[in-house]
Amino acid sequence: MGILFTRIWRLFNHQEHKVIIVGLDNAGKTTILYQFSMNEVVHTSPTIGSNVEEIVINNTRFLMWDIGGQESLRSSWNTYYTNVRVCKQVKITPGILPGEC
Repeated sequence: MGILFTRIWRLFNHQEHKVIIVGLDNAGKTTILYQFSMNEVVHTSPTIGSNVEEIVINNTRFLMWDIGGQESLRSSWNTYYTNVRVCKQVKITPGILPGEC
């Protein structure tokens, strides 16, 4: 297990990586983005287009893109996938609102 973690860490260490967060509207994507960048839950309004934050963890830079989830914006999602290292899909769990976890 430790060897696996070490190999994965070497993939991400001292580099820059593009991360996109996708999901339906009101799934909590922006809340997750700002939880990472400011370490606090913020109240947000629907994202029109995208939000971008740079997060640095142990000399590794993550450029995190929160892409709006409205149906009219979903057709443009494929333009964000270029050079993506990690793609996080956010889903709503019935009975739990974003930010309550």
